Amino acid sequence: MEQNLHKLFKPSSDNKESKLSSDIWNVIESKTTHMTKQKTLFYLSIGAMSLVGTIFSVKSLIEEFLRLGFFNYLSLIFSDIGVITTYWREYTLTLMDSLPVTSLIILFSLLFILFISIRRVSYKFRRKFSII
Repeated sequence: MEQNLHKLFKPSSDNKESKLSSDIWNVIESKTTHMTKQKTLFYLSIGAMSLVGTIFSVKSLIEEFLRLGFFNYLSLIFSDIGVITTYWREYTLTLMDSLPVTSLIILFSLLFILFISIRRVSYKFRRKFSII
């Protein structure tokens, strides 16, 4: 796009009296860089907030796993597999009941937001520092 705009304004730049095309080009470039900086700052702040939220969410998730006894139910697999094979339906329902679903949903959504913001910021930096 930059090359097309540059080609468009190139013939009018030959006229030394009017520098309108270079002024327009400079305004377009400054607006583009300003928008890029704003987007990068936005994604960096969203990424930092989601990283902090992820840390607190992991802590809360571990506490809920311990409080609901998920690991105790999970350890039954290793202690008596015969009982588990007999009552596997009740066992899976008990495991599902002891899962902290809301904390898992919050954690995965925060991780998703974190990875999306990292991807967008890295794309902006790659695009900025690429040699064309």
